[in-house]
Parts: sequence; C-alpha cells; structure tokens
Amino acid sequence: MRSFGLIVLTAVALGFVPAGFGADAVAWGSDVNGLRLGAAFGSDPSKATLRVLLQNVGSEFEDFVIGHEAGGPIYDSLKFNATAPDGRQLELLHRSLYTAIAGLVLPLSVGLNPGTTHKMEFPLNDIIYASRTTVTLEALVKQGYSVLVRFEVTKTDANWAKLSRPWIGVVTSAEISPTR
Repeated sequence: MRSFGLIVLTAVALGFVPAGFGADAVAWGSDVNGLRLGAAFGSDPSKATLRVLLQNVGSEFEDFVIGHEAGGPIYDSLKFNATAPDGRQLELLHRSLYTAIAGLVLPLSVGLNPGTTHKMEFPLNDIIYASRTTVTLEALVKQGYSVLVRFEVTKTDANWAKLSRPWIGVVTSAEISPTR
C-alpha cells in the first residue's frame, strides 16, 4: 500500500512538469549530406537546457565546424529559431557571439565516424534574441514558443578550418516545444 501511495504521488508531481523539460526524446530533422541534427530539452527539469545533437548518418568520417575558439567556444554555426504560438518567428543566437574577441581565433570542430553522435547542451539563458531588450530562450519557452535548431557551415568556414573531410551545408532539427 505504501508503494502505491508513492507511485501516485510521483505521478501527480510529474503532472506539474512541462512535457518537454523532462523528455529524453530527441526531435531529429532530415539528414543532409550524411548529417542529422536533433534537439531536445534537457532531462533535468531543475536546469532549463537545450540539447543539440549532431549525428553522422553517412558512411564516411566527416569533420564538422561547430564554431570558433577565442578564449572560449563561440557557436556561430548554430542558429535557434523560436516560433510564437501566433506564428511570429525570431532568430536567436548563442550568447558567445556577443563576447569581445581579442587574440588568436581558431576553428572549433569535431570529427565524427559513421554512426557516432556529438552532443552539446546549452542553458536556455545562453540562447538570446538581441534587441533593445535582450530576451532569453528560457523566457520565450515559458511563453509557449517552440524551437528549431539550424546548423550551417559554409565553404569559407570549412576552408579556413583546413579540415581533411569537411561537411558543408545546412541542416535543421525538428521543432520542439515544452507544451507538446
């Protein structure tokens, strides 16, 4: 009887957690040139995070430029598109793009064998819409916005990084929402 009460209490408590924040399900987009991008809200509801996954679904090793390194990572290959319940869209960027840079700037890349996945996790407060007043993705998600992640690498970025097998293209995750 005691364990039944614990199960009921747990079920009631979980009913108050937004659906997307406790989910482990990854919203995968279609693959482009052997790369698939996925997004999911973090599995710990006490820490509002967004997980971004790059998966090599091709048959060859590939190098992926995920940004630049200048005293810390700068994620300029990632864009975050937020859509309001009324359909209005905003493009958000990682906070690192608004950091002053001085000194050496190097490419930030990851090499993936076929079938392997690179995982990144970002606090929702580090993804922002910069306007007269900065708005975080965490605030937008609380207002019911959904999120789609876009990963883009240009030939210029790949050439600058001097990678042996650079991936070039644009790929998106499927859309995720904490209310679905």
